[in-house]
Amino acid sequence: MEKMNIIPVILAGGAGTRLWPLSREEKPKQFHNLSGEGTLLEQTIKRLMPLDPAMCLIVSARRYEADSAEELDKTGMKGIILSEPMPRNTAAAVLYAATYLSRVYEDSIMIVLPADHYIKRNDDFASVLRIAVEQAVAGKLVTIGIKPEYPETGYGYIKALNDGASVMSVDMFVEKPNLEKAKRYILEGNYFWNSGIFAWKTSRILENFMRLMPNHYFSFDPLRKMNPGEIASNDPAPWSVKEKVFSEIESMSIDYGIMEKAENRVVIPADFGWADLGSWNSIDDILKPDANMNRSPEIDRMVFIDSRNCSVFTESSRVALVGLSNIVVVESGKDILIMDKNSSQKVRDVVAIVRQRDSKA
Repeated sequence: MEKMNIIPVILAGGAGTRLWPLSREEKPKQFHNLSGEGTLLEQTIKRLMPLDPAMCLIVSARRYEADSAEELDKTGMKGIILSEPMPRNTAAAVLYAATYLSRVYEDSIMIVLPADHYIKRNDDFASVLRIAVEQAVAGKLVTIGIKPEYPETGYGYIKALNDGASVMSVDMFVEKPNLEKAKRYILEGNYFWNSGIFAWKTSRILENFMRLMPNHYFSFDPLRKMNPGEIASNDPAPWSVKEKVFSEIESMSIDYGIMEKAENRVVIPADFGWADLGSWNSIDDILKPDANMNRSPEIDRMVFIDSRNCSVFTESSRVALVGLSNIVVVESGKDILIMDKNSSQKVRDVVAIVRQRDSKA
């Protein structure tokens, strides 16, 4: 197999407001220790180390650059932070990273993944990614599909050509389904949750940008004329170039812009204990419950009496729950959230109200 440098590209720019008030614009969820085992970004970097990466790229917002660098330092991995002048979704972030890497290496293998996922079985994760790298070296655009455990309506799905192999050709990407469709997907067996984890050659993804997203590709021309240090720089001159580039392109996901239309797409079905952590309800997947199914990263600091299936996250306070069930309590800064677990998707409504009130203050 052709030997190529493996470069993880970690997307760490999101604000993660569905986990308000712990995750907020000043400090999103990827910089929090939700599991008690390290921050999500720190864990993401560490679980990539068995692949022996040449370096790591973290694509983030400028306001999170110091936090990202701090998490990178904890791991000891060599890396670069690429700050985006404004959010333009995952296609722009991937193109930004690919443009940088094309100026550093003749070619490389990019492993693109979010900073805010949780994975229980890191050895299984590394094994799947080794297969992904082999496929990427062979010129494939690789995505990791999670074997669905239940009919989830909050995820996009990948439909594979059902040949039962360990690597399957992609038939199509499917938008978030209703419950009836999600149940059918599980029965059919060739549908997988879209994890948002990808692998490909840098040269191959750039070819696809040129062909399928030419406006994005040619808008990045000024960056291709820079050296790597300038591309990564926040100095006024290169920063103003990047501001102009990002302001000229529309916000679009890599799924919609490239993966839904590209050729040579494969999906690797995986089962390594993946959790998206998109809501307070999903956080239960990463914490061990006590005998009454109560959870907290700081379980010794909490008091649960006649309470069941409750989850508590606090930055410093002791919390006592008495006679309650199915409740989430979150304390962060000056904010406290108390919520029925079945209402976790309503947190966005809370954030909208808080932002509106704060803007008038």
